[in-house]
Amino acid sequence: MKAIDMKAIYANKDYKGNWVALKSFTSNPEVISHAKTLKETLERAEQKGFKHPIIMQIPKQILPIVGVI
Repeated sequence: MKAIDMKAIYANKDYKGNWVALKSFTSNPEVISHAKTLKETLERAEQKGFKHPIIMQIPKQILPIVGVI
């Protein structure tokens, strides 16, 4: 399986702290819609003809995660 490059989505200032709807998880994901609320994001995606998009919330700030196995 090929890695999914999410750098452009996480780096976009318009998406930080908001919900985004993606067309699909591919090597180059395409954002369909975004908004501050999940409901508004889904409504915008549905207006564009996508009833079941992939949804995720982009954090305002990316913090490192350290764990122990």
